Amino acid sequence: MGWKTKALALVLGLLLLGGGLWPMGLLCLAYLFLPAKSRHRGTEAREQHAVRLTRARPILGFAFILLAAVALASGGALSPILFLLSGLALLAWPALRVWLPAGEVKPVGGSVLLRSRYFPLRWHAVAELKPGPESFPRAMSSFEGLLAVYTDTRRSFLLASGNALGRRGAESKLLAAFRAAAPHRNPGVFLLPLSSSSAAEMLRTKLSPTRLSPEELVDSASGTPGVLLLDCRGGTVHRAGAYTIEGEGRPEVRLATSELESHPMVWEVLDSVGRKSGWPEPDALSNFLDSLAATKGVPLGERLKSMEGDGSELKVESLAGEEFRLSRPQMRAIVSIYS
Repeated sequence: MGWKTKALALVLGLLLLGGGLWPMGLLCLAYLFLPAKSRHRGTEAREQHAVRLTRARPILGFAFILLAAVALASGGALSPILFLLSGLALLAWPALRVWLPAGEVKPVGGSVLLRSRYFPLRWHAVAELKPGPESFPRAMSSFEGLLAVYTDTRRSFLLASGNALGRRGAESKLLAAFRAAAPHRNPGVFLLPLSSSSAAEMLRTKLSPTRLSPEELVDSASGTPGVLLLDCRGGTVHRAGAYTIEGEGRPEVRLATSELESHPMVWEVLDSVGRKSGWPEPDALSNFLDSLAATKGVPLGERLKSMEGDGSELKVESLAGEEFRLSRPQMRAIVSIYS
């Protein structure tokens, strides 16, 4: 999606709107909001793309307001209202996305997927980060992704999101994101994907945004109750948000974060979070995932002692003789990540 294509979509959209075919015109203008595919991969390219989108939002917002004025002067009835609301929504989006229930999700049965209730092409998945034998902050020092840290319990979760037309595409995309985030060499932390029902239950926590000092994130992290949302890239935290827990509500994915002027290291932020009472110790599931990570490439039959079906769950016995009950979608996702 180059700038020439988007310029053509803009001109065509305006012509259709002027000709009275405003629904088709709106579709052409909506095309402008689709993210461009960068030819360059990596952190720097993602940052540049995010900056361009941030700068373009207010320009597009004022452009829609201007179109509303033109439509009103031309005698339009419905189009001025649509343009005005679109422009105001673009200008106020940073505040609106915090308060609107746009992040509400529903579990997709028999999978690890969550689907947006209001945007059916938007999908999410959640994986818990299980500690290994190494220091958790050290093991997470090169982590990349969106990290939700529950500071009271020190449990951490990876939130993966993406757009897809259907379940198969969404599952492929989000499991690929899990595989990219999973450790490959000398792992000290392990990904445990949650089934859709477990993820929805975890996200049922009702959160309220609270003030976070971006300039003093490292110092304030240890005293921030509730949930700390960290957007990590290249071993540093680029954006962050904080929420307090206020009971339970509908399952919702909160992704609102603020840009940080300086980018502290993931290691130092997590070290600050665990300063009060440390991080949880490895458990039996950590050992199980450790063995799977260490035997990548080995046939599954040689990595497990037994696996038996029990309704919607699987009874799995590791080579060490430890038994676990995992949901079928959860076990399939684990095998996909660690194969």
